[in-house]
Amino acid sequence: MKAPLTQKALSNAAGVTVLELLIVIMMITVISGFALMQTVRVRQVMIRANAAQEFVGYLEKARLDSVRRRPLPTTAEMAQLSIVNATYYSVTIDANGDGALDAPKVIGLPVNTDLQFNGTFPRTIYFDWRGRVVNSTGTISPVSTITISSAAYGSTYINVSDDGQALIDAAITSNAVTNTNPAPAPTFRDNTQY
Repeated sequence: MKAPLTQKALSNAAGVTVLELLIVIMMITVISGFALMQTVRVRQVMIRANAAQEFVGYLEKARLDSVRRRPLPTTAEMAQLSIVNATYYSVTIDANGDGALDAPKVIGLPVNTDLQFNGTFPRTIYFDWRGRVVNSTGTISPVSTITISSAAYGSTYINVSDDGQALIDAAITSNAVTNTNPAPAPTFRDNTQY
């Protein structure tokens, strides 16, 4: 006679085979590899975006410095930003507020990246007393699109309008100011008192 509460031993119990374990490990490795690649890509894109934002910030500082100081119409007194080569640029502003331009501050794109500027070098952007972009002779001059690019991770485009406004990854549009005829005078009913 058997005891009513005893259990029968399992004779057909199965465990995890080595092949199943290897398949799970391979799946985890592949998914982790894709996640790591995406993390590296996002990091490089953020480094490029931060470098572009820093460059635009220095453009704005130079522009505001020229507006604040109201330099003479010679470019020697105007705040300026020069793209020296593919990886360095310099900013010449009055950082200490004494009324005279300081020595240029040289800034490099982040190291250990393949970020570069496009175009010919050196390339200088001057700002007149109104904050407008001018060339070396002091006449208003458009700035071609400035590109900070990476061979593997894309490009960021910086456009500077004639009036000195810098935009990242946006086209400069120029809307002409037009004067319109004034609205017609309101008409009143005959019984309205005014």
